[in-house]
Amino acid sequence: MDKATRDAATARVRDFYDGPADTIYKTTWGENLHLGLPRAEGDSQQHAMVHTTERMAAAVRLDANTRVLDLGSGYGGPARQLAEHHGCHVVGLNLSPVEIAEAERQTQTSKARERIRYAQGDFHELPFEAETFDIVWSQDSLMYGADKPRILREAFRVLKPGGAFDFTDILANHGLSPEQRERLYARVRTPEMWDVNRYAQELIAAGFMLQRIEDWSEHVAASYAAARAQTLANRGELTQQVGDELINRTLDGLAFWVDMAQRGNVGWALFVARKPSGKNQGE
Repeated sequence: MDKATRDAATARVRDFYDGPADTIYKTTWGENLHLGLPRAEGDSQQHAMVHTTERMAAAVRLDANTRVLDLGSGYGGPARQLAEHHGCHVVGLNLSPVEIAEAERQTQTSKARERIRYAQGDFHELPFEAETFDIVWSQDSLMYGADKPRILREAFRVLKPGGAFDFTDILANHGLSPEQRERLYARVRTPEMWDVNRYAQELIAAGFMLQRIEDWSEHVAASYAAARAQTLANRGELTQQVGDELINRTLDGLAFWVDMAQRGNVGWALFVARKPSGKNQGE
């Protein structure tokens, strides 16, 4: 993909998150902008989202010497959770200056605030030196990338040898009609979404060794249904702030996500891939 096309797609995503949608996300999703993995039946959506990060953290080694890069760090919920619970140092990279400002505001009261910083940037062109981080992390953000192979190569570049790429993403599965796929991509503002097999193939092509893939697709519908219910519960307040038209579009969009998940057309998975520790690919 040429740079002009990639930059135009990236600008569309940034403009969306810097606009009125920010108000809806803060009210509906809170400090975490990713799907929830419930610990037990009846778990709240907020607790489920925290548990998602816990499960991801358990898949890699994190301690006070670990440097983590969070791609698409949102309002900084995972960055704070990782730094507070594991003592690691986290850099949150975000395209949206509006979200970065909110993340910095929320992080001011964190006991781990000295170990967290945020940077504005594009994950197609990471503003970091090679072999800088022990972990590259991302939660449900790569789907927005216009040139996903390039993102994987950039993650590989900034990882130290032996470092891990620990991420989740929402997937476009087989069975989508052309109309459904077009609507899905339009909502995400992306030219393409991948399924689990495509991710596995492209991670290997980028130089990674696959360590783990977990299918969490059964939880997608519940997460979007919870977001829709929260939007409805706050409809009066949100309408005053952003207008009824945007709220209606948001509710329709969330209902579409629920329907696609219930049909099995969209999924969700955890991927853990490692950069080889030496010249020998098996090391």
